[in-house]
Amino acid sequence: MIFAMPHRLTGPRPGRRPVLVAATGIVLAAGCLLPAGASSTSLPERTLRVSTAAGGGDAAGASQNPVVSVDGRFAAFESTAPGLADGDTNGDVSDIVAVDLTTKARRLVSENGDGPSLTPSISGDGRVVAFTSYATNFAGGGDTNGQPDVFVRDGRGAIVRASTAFDGGLANGPSYQPDISSDGRWVVFTSEASNIVQGDSNGKADVFARNLTTNRTLLVSTGKAASNSRSSQPAVSRDGRYVVFESAATNLVDKDSNGVSDVFIRDQVAERTERVSVATDGTQQDKAVSPPFTMAPDLSADGRYVVFESDATKLTTQDANKRTDIFLRDVRAKTTRLVSASSVNVQGNNDSFNPRISANGQFLTFQSFASNFVPPDEDGVGEDVFVRDLRGGATSVASITSTGGLPTGGPEGQFLQRPAISNDGRVAVFAATSSNLVPGDTNNAADVFVRRMDAPATKLERRPTSKRLSFTVSADDPKADLFLCKLDSQPAFYCKPTTSIRAVYGKRLTVRATGAGMLVDPEGVDIAPRKDARRPTIRVTQPRGRSLRVVRGRAADRGSGLARVEVSVVYFSLKGCQLFTGRRFETTNCLRQSFVAAKGLRRWTLRLPRSIKGPIVIKARSVDRAGNRSTTVQRAVVLA
Repeated sequence: MIFAMPHRLTGPRPGRRPVLVAATGIVLAAGCLLPAGASSTSLPERTLRVSTAAGGGDAAGASQNPVVSVDGRFAAFESTAPGLADGDTNGDVSDIVAVDLTTKARRLVSENGDGPSLTPSISGDGRVVAFTSYATNFAGGGDTNGQPDVFVRDGRGAIVRASTAFDGGLANGPSYQPDISSDGRWVVFTSEASNIVQGDSNGKADVFARNLTTNRTLLVSTGKAASNSRSSQPAVSRDGRYVVFESAATNLVDKDSNGVSDVFIRDQVAERTERVSVATDGTQQDKAVSPPFTMAPDLSADGRYVVFESDATKLTTQDANKRTDIFLRDVRAKTTRLVSASSVNVQGNNDSFNPRISANGQFLTFQSFASNFVPPDEDGVGEDVFVRDLRGGATSVASITSTGGLPTGGPEGQFLQRPAISNDGRVAVFAATSSNLVPGDTNNAADVFVRRMDAPATKLERRPTSKRLSFTVSADDPKADLFLCKLDSQPAFYCKPTTSIRAVYGKRLTVRATGAGMLVDPEGVDIAPRKDARRPTIRVTQPRGRSLRVVRGRAADRGSGLARVEVSVVYFSLKGCQLFTGRRFETTNCLRQSFVAAKGLRRWTLRLPRSIKGPIVIKARSVDRAGNRSTTVQRAVVLA
């Protein structure tokens, strides 16, 4: 049954085949060419288990479906473990627990429920929590519809039913998948009931929005007409104006002819519905996601940015992996781009799904089987949780151990659900069954974890000069063992211990420190060496003997250092002028020149394919690393 599935329909998916990749990096030094091409609460540990028993040990049950407040201070989750919070007297029945990550204080949201409570959603300040429950004794009791309903609780106040009929009675069908607005005034949910609003006669699951101040409920999944198919997976903006959802309906907007589910955004003020799962040029997606899964969209607090998963191959021209990917739609600019990629802009080599975006639209969390997002993802199996800085274009892994290692378990042994992220990207919450994320985890059950994603600060220890291009960088965090480099607008690349980086005159090299379970330094250090304007010098050694086979000379530079030496050789024979072109001599116009790269720099040589004699003209020039070129020198000799 649909209502029994987890929020956002999360969990392991069939058909994923992880691929192994590994790489690391920490130190920069000069030498070789560049590759082509409001703060959160401070946590005492980087990875912290919050679903623990009262004494801090293992919980005697599973905990999952975590959410986090905008400022990262409060989290909420569901758990079957008894005794996680005061007032939990219903044994192993699933409850909703809220926790203050600063004080560790907990409160039981679904207090005294006589049925399981699931899938919480939390307001921006952590005060209001919405959830689904099968309990019959909430909101004054009398809950006899035999269906799950959506409830809301403000702090320790009364539990209020949100999924009520238009006449104030009970819904005549299941309601689930709640999402509460950041200001705590609106809750959106999916319901199969036909009496939530008047005139609902399509017989399909619909998306609704409940104003908790006026107690008025609106139908969201509608367009120019009532939807002709089911809708689900709603998410709401900060003030409740915008709601995003997925739907199989074909009549919510004009020209919906792709035959697959799509993602829509509803402006409740303008009463306008727009499809957002389209390409920048308006092209429809050719695929959604494989059943029984559905696309799980989310949106920023202002409703401008929407993220969703899709198997489509036509949403961007960069999508070539034939896997499930995460896309970002800018509703205002009408653009769509693929965002499940690495910091060096490499698309995932496996499926990515379950996205959630931060309130400010800067950070994205998602799950993926891909093994090429961050180095080193050495497990090559199972799901990982990633955080992407959408503005900085950098991706970090969040699901790592307290010591910075990778979690254990394969796809079945490492069940992760939709992660969540604070507004500043520093607090990520997720569920996992891995036993090595924190010490002493022996309950063999899913737990809820918090990862502090603090970004290190990059430090430039030695700056390049006009005479020496070498430089070294470090980070203020000893666990920041990787650097991300970018030369002007060229593609970013990882800087590794054995990689030598050449600073380039006239260009800016940005270096940003990072590491496992950390954000990438948003600022980094900029390296732009002073321009070297001094020319190098060169001379040609006087040839000796009766013929010439090897041209020799010397070059020097007192600035940035020599880059190359170029030589032109012409001799005159009975056939005319013979020009050396790098492999052979060719008969040519006597005014033509062809400069060939010599071997060596300070002491350079150029070996000819055969000995030559007669009138010979040798021209040579040198170029330094700043691009300065010496005066071309010429030596003319006659050998016989």
